[in-house]
Formats: sequence, C-alpha cells, structure tokens
Amino acid sequence: MYAFQKGMTLIEILIAVVIVGIISAIAIPAYTSQIEKSRRVEAQTGLIELHLWAEQYYTENKNYPNSADLSTGLTTCSSCTLSDEYTFSINNSGTGTQRFVLKAAVNTTGLQKGDPCKSLSIDASGAKKGSPSSAECW
Repeated sequence: MYAFQKGMTLIEILIAVVIVGIISAIAIPAYTSQIEKSRRVEAQTGLIELHLWAEQYYTENKNYPNSADLSTGLTTCSSCTLSDEYTFSINNSGTGTQRFVLKAAVNTTGLQKGDPCKSLSIDASGAKKGSPSSAECW
C-alpha cells in the first residue's frame, strides 16, 4: 500500500509563487497606466467645464476670469469638478483664439507624477494641446 501525501511540497509552492509574480509583473503596470489615464480624463473634463464657465463668466462680467477666480472668491466655478492631481490656471491676457488659455499641470508630488502627459491646455476656440503631444494626451 502507498501512503497518500497531505499538503504541498516546497517545489509546488515555489512554482505557484513564481506564477503569481509573473502575473503581477504584467498586471500592476497595466493597472497603473489605466488609473493615470482615468485621472487625465478627469482633468480634461475639468478643463472643458472651466472653458464653459469662462465664457459664462465673460457674459456676466465683460471680462475673462483670472487664475485667482478659479479657486477663491464668489466667482469660482462651483459646478466644476477639478482633479486634485492637477493644478489649474488661466491666462486671460491674449487676443483672438488666445483670449484665454486654460491649463492643467500635473502636481509633481501627487499620484499622477508618473504620467507622461505633464500638462493639458485648451484655448478660447476650444483647441486642445498636451505635452508631450496633443494626440497622445487628448
């Protein structure tokens, strides 16, 4: 008669650990990349909301808001959902399509710091730009 073995051998445990390690090495970077993309989409949405708000602000005040208006005072965009992983600003000193340019820059100490798209912008005409490239970032 043969005695049946109960439990697992060390080799079987090591093989299972190696398989889990290989799967983790593939899955974790892919997951991190998708999280960065979702935060970037949140920043893009915030820029579009700010763009609409800037036009509404102009209709009511006959001038475009400045960066301080984005976060303080009675004129803030209270309906805008702005990502905490980005710093939002507006430059309203231009003319034509550059009447105002909204920018979202990655916070260098935040969770988004590994994202290759370090800044996003949208101008008064709705033209979208990104760094390093618009096609990659928008």
